[in-house]
Amino acid sequence: MQRLLNLILLVRPHNVAAAVLSVAIGHYIASRGTAPWVLLAGVASATAGGNVINDIHDRDIDRINKPWRPIPSGSLAPRAGWALYAGFVALTILVIVRLPALQGLWIASWVLLLHLYSARLKRNFLSGNLLVSLVSASGFMLGAAAGGTASAGAIPACFTFFFSLGREFVKDIDDIEGDKACGARTVPIVSGEPRARRVSALLFVLLALCFPLPWIAGLYGALYALVMICTVVPILLVSAWFAWRGRSLGRVSGLLKLGMFCGMLAFYFGPSGTGW
Repeated sequence: MQRLLNLILLVRPHNVAAAVLSVAIGHYIASRGTAPWVLLAGVASATAGGNVINDIHDRDIDRINKPWRPIPSGSLAPRAGWALYAGFVALTILVIVRLPALQGLWIASWVLLLHLYSARLKRNFLSGNLLVSLVSASGFMLGAAAGGTASAGAIPACFTFFFSLGREFVKDIDDIEGDKACGARTVPIVSGEPRARRVSALLFVLLALCFPLPWIAGLYGALYALVMICTVVPILLVSAWFAWRGRSLGRVSGLLKLGMFCGMLAFYFGPSGTGW
């Protein structure tokens, strides 16, 4: 049982759920319909594999930053992680051959990019942050494209990109000790922690100001604005304050996870024609 729990921890179910929801919501925004299960299965499998390969390549860094993770703690051997990763890649291939060409290529590109991110780009200045933010944001575009109107996913994708980028900076600041020990060149290491904190705080404040704009412009309904103003905006402002002050950054990262799911709820209600 403990081994199974460690394997689940390696997969990071909350990240998988976020990816699946972004595609499902993007599809709903574009079509008012339910996304095909095979598309969501491919997204889940590709994301799970990306999480596993990230833990495999990060095991030296995690011995310092997150020693409780399954591989650095010794609860799982790296070969078990590789076997799990190979299983998810094989499953993803089996799924995407049943998808339309564009959707299959889109998910296949995620597999390749997430592998590249973990193996090389994560430790490089800014490039890893941009890549993972782009992949996170593109879920809405994939879902909307599958629903027939790719442009319907543009607004949530744009917001998600900058939201993810700010969270990536916070995570890098929190992980600076292990990253520096292992020779990584992340934004806070190269540019300095204070500058990275200020940039992330600025991103959060700008997002808090911009999130109501689709409602003000009449593109999204008032229910979108209500959810955003009551949940995401306060979370962003609190996160900006703590990032600026350099306090409780681990908790800020967790708080931003909550904000991410609240934002998805708002996007689901956004152009749904509630009449508000």
